Amino acid sequence: MKTVRLISLSTLILSGLAHATPSGLNNIPTADTVPHRTVAVQAYDLFGEGPHDFAVGFKTGWDLKWADLEWGLDSHLAPDPAGPLLFQTKLGFEPWESGAVAVGVAGVAITDHDTAGDPFSYAVLSQDVGFARLHAGYGVQTRGNTVLLGIDKNIEFLGRNLNLNADLVQIRDGDGWMPAVGFKYDVCKNIVFETWTNLPDEGKAELMLKLNYVFTY
Repeated sequence: MKTVRLISLSTLILSGLAHATPSGLNNIPTADTVPHRTVAVQAYDLFGEGPHDFAVGFKTGWDLKWADLEWGLDSHLAPDPAGPLLFQTKLGFEPWESGAVAVGVAGVAITDHDTAGDPFSYAVLSQDVGFARLHAGYGVQTRGNTVLLGIDKNIEFLGRNLNLNADLVQIRDGDGWMPAVGFKYDVCKNIVFETWTNLPDEGKAELMLKLNYVFTY
C-alpha cells in the first residue's frame, strides 16, 4: 500500500504471545501491508515476569491490483520446546485518501504442537489525520476478543525515520487492558530496530526487542 513504510513491521500480543506477526504497531495489526515483493525477516525476544520467548519469522507482500496481500510464517525457537510453525495473512484496501482498511488472520498453526493456540481474526481501519495516524479495529479469538486502538507518528532523527507509537488491547478475556508504548527506527536501508514495553493493568511490565532485515526481490 502507498502509505506503508519499512517501519510498519510488528508483533501481535494478546492473551499470550501470538506469533505470525502481521504489520502493525506494538500489539495490534494495522491496515498496512508489506510492500510488493518486499520481504521482512524478523528475530525478536520478549522479556518479562516469566521465561523469555525468542522467535523468528518472515513476511512478504504482493500487489494484487484490487488489494494488497501480506502473508508470513514464524515460530517460537527458545526456550524449548520450539514450535509450532504459524501462518498469518491479511488483505488491505485503500478506499479513500490517507486511509486504509484490512481484514486478516494470525496464529494459524500449520504444524502439530501442544502449545498451538487459536487463530486470531481481525478487521482494522487506519487513518492519517495530519498530526498522527490513528488505528481502530476489533479482533476475535477464543477467550481473547479485543478492541484494537493505536496511534503512531513518524519523525526524523539523525537523518533517518523514527516511528513513535502506542496501542491498547484487552487482556484476560476482556477483564483487563494492556497499553504499550514503543518506537521503530530505520538503522539503515535494510535494517529496522524496534522495541516496546507492555504495561498490563496487573502484573509486571514486559519488554520486546525486535530486529527486522528488509529487502526487495
